[in-house]
Amino acid sequence: VLSMKKDHQDAILHFLMAMIGGFLGGYAIFARMNIFGSAQTANLIELIKNIFGANYVESLMRIGALLIYILAIMIATVLTYKSQWNLKHLVLYLEMICIVILGFIPEDIPPIIALYPCFFVTAFQWCIFKGAMGYTSSTIFSTNNIKQTVVSLTEYFLIQDTTIKQEKLKKGCFFGGTLLCFHCGVALSYLLWSIFSLTAIWFLMIPVSINLGYLIYIEKYAYPIQHIEKMI
Repeated sequence: VLSMKKDHQDAILHFLMAMIGGFLGGYAIFARMNIFGSAQTANLIELIKNIFGANYVESLMRIGALLIYILAIMIATVLTYKSQWNLKHLVLYLEMICIVILGFIPEDIPPIIALYPCFFVTAFQWCIFKGAMGYTSSTIFSTNNIKQTVVSLTEYFLIQDTTIKQEKLKKGCFFGGTLLCFHCGVALSYLLWSIFSLTAIWFLMIPVSINLGYLIYIEKYAYPIQHIEKMI
């Protein structure tokens, strides 16, 4: 029972982070000329194109984005092993700083450079918020979440064993819920961007603050109580 309660709380936290990831990803695309600031696949493809097209200035900017992404992953990994900090809190504090900075970056700044803070903070989030309920799931992009949702629900209808069927349904609902929350964040970012343009990012401070408050609550009141009850 205690494990189920913790899984439920972790899932809520994960879904909230997925909404934040969706908002950041959507904002990057809507506000900065269709550049996705949460991953590197498109950036690396464009980098190769620019190198072969002899566009060296653009290439350097994209190499900068790659290095920032790598740096964030390295820092998150080192801190995981070498520090006693609460890294989930740190992610949310970094996102607050990123939100403020993004809203002040002028529209005439090259889009890839304007998204440097986004590349850093989304990579950091990816390393620290890795999933919930025993599932590994990204909160900053959707490809694997789509795969896991489709595979799990397809297996649900193929498998005859009742226990396994329920596990596949649970897994499919988890990954599907992550997709839903991510794209709710995207939709919210679009609606706000269409009204407030670049400063729409500042509204993300509200869900980030809510998520930080929820994280503090479950750490202070839920997890310690569960630990004590388990020991008793």
